[in-house]
This record gives sequence, C-alpha cells and structure tokens, in this order.
Amino acid sequence: MTAAFVLPDGRMGKVASGSADDERHLAMTPDSRMLSGSIGKTMTSAVAVRLAEQGVWLLDDKLSKHLGHNAWFAKLPNAEHLTVKLLLQHRSGLENYYDNPRFLEDLKQKSAEDPSYAPTFETLINFVSDRPPLFPPGHGFKYTDVGYLLVGLAIEQVTGRPYYETAQNLFLDPLGLVLTSPSNVRRLPGLTQGYANGKNPLLQGPTMIGADGQLTYNPSIEFTAGGFATNSGDLARWARAVYSGRVLTAASVDLILERPSLATTQAEDRVYYGLGVRVSGASKDTAASYGHDGYIPGYRSSMRYFPAYDAAIAFQINTEDGIWEEFSGDPNALKGHVDMAAIRERLSSVVLTAVKPAAAETSGGRGASS
Repeated sequence: MTAAFVLPDGRMGKVASGSADDERHLAMTPDSRMLSGSIGKTMTSAVAVRLAEQGVWLLDDKLSKHLGHNAWFAKLPNAEHLTVKLLLQHRSGLENYYDNPRFLEDLKQKSAEDPSYAPTFETLINFVSDRPPLFPPGHGFKYTDVGYLLVGLAIEQVTGRPYYETAQNLFLDPLGLVLTSPSNVRRLPGLTQGYANGKNPLLQGPTMIGADGQLTYNPSIEFTAGGFATNSGDLARWARAVYSGRVLTAASVDLILERPSLATTQAEDRVYYGLGVRVSGASKDTAASYGHDGYIPGYRSSMRYFPAYDAAIAFQINTEDGIWEEFSGDPNALKGHVDMAAIRERLSSVVLTAVKPAAAETSGGRGASS
C-alpha cells in the first residue's frame, strides 16, 4: 500500500507499506506506481470542462453533433438525446458493456488466445447498442464505462488530437504529475506488481505482471473510463488541484460538483455523482468530500479532497482482495477483505485532525456545504 496527503500550504507527505513484488522481494516505496482504474474518469471530466471553458464545445452539446457521422451512432439507446453532460453524470440510459455476458465471453476467449488483444472501441459500443435504454435521458443513474468512452471519442473529434495528449498538455505537465502516464500498453515502466484473488471471471491471476515484465492483459480497454498508471502522491495533488479551483474556474468547479437535477432519491440526499466525481456532503461524523475510487484487476485506489480543510488524501493497494468475494454470498470469504472505506476513514481522520478548517471565503472552503 501507498498513501499520501496534501496540506493547505501545499506540503505533501507520502508513505508506503508492504510488498511491491513478493517474488522479487521488492518493498513498496512512496513513489511506487499502480493502475488507478476509474479514478481516470476525474481527468476525463476535467478535460471536458476545460474544453468548455475554452469555447471548444458545450457540455450540453448533443453527442450527435460530434459523433453522429459514425455508422454505429444511430444504434445507441437514446442516441439523439445523449449529451456530453449526461454521459459524464452516468445518466444517459446506456448499459455498461461489462454487464453483457457476450462481452465477458468474447474478452475471455480472445485474451486467452492473445494477451495483447483489446476490443476496438466500436466493438465495445456494439455491446450496448440495439438495446432498449435503461431509462429516459436524465431520469436515472447507471454507472457505465461506455459513456466515458463516448466522451473520449468526442474529445478527440473536437480537438483533432489523441485524448492522452490533450490531458498531458492541459493538466499532467502543468501540475508536474510526473508519476502519472497513460495505461494504454502492456509494458508500463515502474508499475508495481498487482495481485489477483482468483475470483475474477476474466483474469485468474495470481499476478498481473508476467515474467516478461508485461501485464497479462491489455489495459488499453480503459481509455477515458480509467486509463492511467499513477501514484498516491500524484492522486492527492490532483484531487486538491481540480476540486479547489486551482486549475479550473470557480464556475467550472461548481458545475462539476453540481447535483443532477433529477437526483432526488433518498440515497442521493447526501451522496451523489456529479461530473466524474462522487460528492459526499458533511454529516455529524464526517467532513464533506469530493473524489473517486478505482478498481482494475490487481489494483485498488481512492482519492478525496476535503473542501472545509483544503486538504486531500489518496491511497493505492496492489491487491483486489474482497472485490469478487463480496458477490459469493459466503461471509467466510470476506475474512481477508481489504476494507477501503475503513482505510479512507482512518487516513482522513489522521490528516484532518492535524489541519485547521479553511476559511469559508477561500477557494478551499467554497462549496463545503454541498
């Protein structure tokens, strides 16, 4: 495990514990890199919003304006009503291709034949096409990677550049996030070994990096739904930068954190999903926070920013312990479960206890009551 925090004055602390690679007897270091899974959605959202700041597009643009020329577009559920904003909020009515048994069967078979196999983006889109929408646009919530894939394709269409190049130029380079890089190839320099638990229906493990130094699967399938190898320190710095208004305008941050207009269920009263961000309002025992979690075979990650303190935390673990056992129905299977929420709560408590709440009028305090 690695963990990091960033304080209001910009100082950062990083720690590490445990093994980075059992077979090679390598200890984890504070700079160890891991795959961060869906935390990459926070970057996709920020890129989309920055492009709106620059006048490149509008978040309320119909997706058809940018991708309607593709032959597959009309087959998408709710095709003519999809907007960039709805896709970023997971309120498009689209399914997730992971929920389609045909996807699982196809990927398992072809990956076994060729570890470098990655389905094309059109193939992934086809797994959710020609199917009835789950709900009318904006009238429900379904977490779906394919929605973010579509946003990524639209970003490349409007910029005329690869998405990763845009993210690098807009945020990674200016912020000096040198331990963060695209996870779009099987060989990723400095990547810590990841450990599977044998329960994943696609990848049995136990290790994610083979003797040849390459991942045993192709991570490029993540794209704008994830798509980065990074470090806890970079994640903590990113969380503070993006949600405090240091890299986006105050209006843009408000837009990212905005409660969707139809988010009215009881479960969403205090916790809801904005534009690529989980927003948790303050309660009696916890401070308000903005952030995201990430999972990809062999790795788990989490990052949070606390607006009332202008401080951020992040941690990464090189195991997927508990991810698949929790669906088995066997309580004994969870004895070794890595409790991400408990780790996040403990890390937050240690850091925030040492930090005075930021003044309400500062950028760090703005929006703390969300």
